Amino acid sequence: MKRFALFALATISLVNAAFAQDDKPMIVVNGETIMRSNYMKRMEVLPGVGKQVGGRFIEASPGFLTLSAMINEMLTLQLAKEKNVTPTEAQITAELEIRTKENPNYVTAFTMLGFTMTDIRRNLNISLAEFNLVTMGVNIADAQVNRYYQDRLATDFTYPKRFRLRVIAVNSDAAKKTVDAAIAAGKSFAEIATENSIDLGTKFDGGLMGDIPEEQLGGDVKTLVVGLKKGQTTAWIKAPTSEVKIFLEEILPPTVIKLDDVLKHKIRNKLMVDRGTVRNDVPKMLDDMRKKARVEYQGTPFDKDLKDLLGQG
Repeated sequence: MKRFALFALATISLVNAAFAQDDKPMIVVNGETIMRSNYMKRMEVLPGVGKQVGGRFIEASPGFLTLSAMINEMLTLQLAKEKNVTPTEAQITAELEIRTKENPNYVTAFTMLGFTMTDIRRNLNISLAEFNLVTMGVNIADAQVNRYYQDRLATDFTYPKRFRLRVIAVNSDAAKKTVDAAIAAGKSFAEIATENSIDLGTKFDGGLMGDIPEEQLGGDVKTLVVGLKKGQTTAWIKAPTSEVKIFLEEILPPTVIKLDDVLKHKIRNKLMVDRGTVRNDVPKMLDDMRKKARVEYQGTPFDKDLKDLLGQG
């Protein structure tokens, strides 16, 4: 589904909260410690960082990007208050419940990184403030949600036949022998992947590639995978910088996605945003907020760029 995005609010607001913790070691290398305070100072002006703007990469320091994001968050909350659409505690709680229902590890994933429930709720408050601004005056009835679902049942809400695949990537003959011996001994492929794979994108999840439709499998890989039975592995396949072995964990039949509360919520939000984006020019509202904002600059290296951003240069 199409998502609305005025700013990258969610992750940045949580990260800002996490970095407010007391100074502590980040990592120790050969007995020497990199402290959080030094890490933050270094990261603030790290070169070669930026963002995509209109298909073009614009270099900007992390310090400026972070401050500009925090300003946008603050103005979003202030605009929501001015328009009387500030998220209520009940709305925040309901959104937290729906996200947790969709992903039971939603809270755990953040708390393991040091975020508190206050941090998480603040993040949701910002996201919902943006949503409320975009969707001012828009209402979507249950019948519209049901009609959208039925009209797109075959195309958008039915999973095709899929292959649940795991992969191990190695770059030496010795590693191949180690993996083959472990498989022959009956060891779990997921465990072997975690211990031996060099593919950082999958190894910490037991080599899980995901549930992949047949049409998304590439040429030679497709031929090999389709020929497997559940629980079998391919031979070693040459890749540009490694060799990989793929394990077929499960063959999943076509499945209709049930129209439950989570999906209804997603569809309703999508329809509201689609309609609200036409009705409410939130980017212009925020641009006006930036221009009239009373900003007290504090002599940071980013003041000039921030003045330009706010139209106050």
